[in-house]
Amino acid sequence: MIKNITVIDAVKTVNEALKIDKNAALIYIERVRIVEDRVILSEKIWLPKSRYEDFVGLEPEDFENLLYPFYYKKCGQFVSSAVEMLFFISNHIDPYLDNTKQENLVKVCRVAKNLEGDPIEYRESYGLAEKFSYEVNII
Repeated sequence: MIKNITVIDAVKTVNEALKIDKNAALIYIERVRIVEDRVILSEKIWLPKSRYEDFVGLEPEDFENLLYPFYYKKCGQFVSSAVEMLFFISNHIDPYLDNTKQENLVKVCRVAKNLEGDPIEYRESYGLAEKFSYEVNII
């Protein structure tokens, strides 16, 4: 479920990960995954505004459940691969997970790429480390 979408100014580390101009605007999305009325995953997603112009002005309810097919359908951006790094972190409060600073979290950083190998999405996903399992299948 998309909670928030907005256009933001450049973020140095994100723009570097996306290999775009250091001053290029971004589209920022907050998304949650809910199971049995509980948020199990909180995601922060950054997209190059130049590739996703058609997202400007959309409301959270305009988005489909699966983002990658929606990226292609709405903006012609096809995700063909992704690289992820997984970390265990502490001292991080996530407003959607309702966690405490003492609880360990899993942080997954993903760079999704198009067929040419260009980064077209940077994502940070957070989940509680206790009973955490993660599976991804991008086809």
